[in-house]
Amino acid sequence: MTTYDEFSMLGDNAAEVGLEWSGSPLVERRRVEVASGLGLSAIVWGDAPARVVFLHGGAQNAHTWDTVVLALGEPAAAMDLPGHGAFRLAA
Repeated sequence: MTTYDEFSMLGDNAAEVGLEWSGSPLVERRRVEVASGLGLSAIVWGDAPARVVFLHGGAQNAHTWDTVVLALGEPAAAMDLPGHGAFRLAA
């Protein structure tokens, strides 16, 4: 079985825009269950509270902001809006 690593392209993103790359930063997908059985999904960067939160436009997802967050180098969160990326309804 192949495991999907949604962060495997971060090094390529950094190289494409000329950012220094010394390995993947601390980044993870987090899911939180909210009212009425809905789930909220976000990509969280760093181990400190987010200094900036990103929301994507239509037909995009939280990964839209990967290169921007890499360039900023600040703790951040990128949300998946309903119907996009890893946003989901609880089972």
